[in-house]
Amino acid sequence: MLDSVFERASEPLVQVMQLALDECINNEHSYICTDHLLAALSSEYGGVAALALDSMKIDEDSIAQELEKQLKDKPESELPFSGRPDLASGRPSVTLPVVADPGSVSETRKAYGMSDLMVQALHRAYEYSLFFGLSYITPEHLLLGVLDAKDCSGVKIIEELGGNVDFLRRQILSLLAKSLNSENDMQGLQTAVVNGLRELIDKHYRAVNTLQQLSVRSRHSLSSLPPRSEIVHMVCVAYVPDFLLNQIAFRRYLLEETLAQLNLRVGGLDKELVATIVSSAAQSLRQEVRSSIEFMLSNEYRLFSQMLDDAEHDLIGSVIEDLWWAQGEEIALNDLFSDALDDHRRKHLLSLQERRLENSKRLHQLRAKLEETITACFVKRSVSASQ
Repeated sequence: MLDSVFERASEPLVQVMQLALDECINNEHSYICTDHLLAALSSEYGGVAALALDSMKIDEDSIAQELEKQLKDKPESELPFSGRPDLASGRPSVTLPVVADPGSVSETRKAYGMSDLMVQALHRAYEYSLFFGLSYITPEHLLLGVLDAKDCSGVKIIEELGGNVDFLRRQILSLLAKSLNSENDMQGLQTAVVNGLRELIDKHYRAVNTLQQLSVRSRHSLSSLPPRSEIVHMVCVAYVPDFLLNQIAFRRYLLEETLAQLNLRVGGLDKELVATIVSSAAQSLRQEVRSSIEFMLSNEYRLFSQMLDDAEHDLIGSVIEDLWWAQGEEIALNDLFSDALDDHRRKHLLSLQERRLENSKRLHQLRAKLEETITACFVKRSVSASQ
């Protein structure tokens, strides 16, 4: 439900939503779409989202020009919210004071709805805040949510302006790591995963309870509703891969930022020392993922009939390490590409771009492999009847 989104909204996110509403009104539209939102995310309130867009030469002016070309005297670019029960309990809307009569001081409030894809992006932003172990939703979480809605008008404008969605997503992670690197309250992987899953489980369990209460009140019997144990199982199957994938990528960028800061302070790190640190971090991450899964199965939920065996943990761990090194390759290639771009080395740029695309394809394959592996491990385990 959208209540969860706005309860966690940071002040910059509220400002971005207000600007998106203004963009909607300026185009004489009746509900907010992701293209209105993209314009707002590129503003000064967009923070990391605006910086990530600007790194691809997608700024407020270029988006405004593209919007004017595409939206002028045209209807909304996306379908209105459909009222899907998995996204909200009613039609989501935002309000803005509107003067009824220019000569009068009295005001009425006019409600503006959202497109279906806009609502999906908001819910995905809520999930991203959980994936990163944060208690608030920021504009960069919302931009990540927009990028996941691949058919939305916001993504089409990014691509029209020459942006690459995959590279933009990684640029957001890199900038987010820079902004959060100095904070002392960053949660560890296990804490982020367990707390995030617990919140999702409680949210879905409350929704089922609400439906049960409605059934009793309306005297309309329901054939069956899932017990809490089944909700736990479904949430784990649906979200554990997402949590791990985002944590792996984010912590790789965090380590790179830490090494960069350390390099500045000590005046140069030995390459062998850096390689040892990165390798040790990969092993630690592999063990942390194993500890998190074991904690969830045995301590936190106690609902599964059997633990993962060593062979399954090794399979998961090997994919995690491959992802870790592929993310490192991505970071190194991006740095080399930026240097070549600054030096106008066209031939080198083409070679690096080809390598970036190959590595991007490999990352997609590894992510799919980890998702399949994690999902298979949870799906084949039955839920105990004790809870």
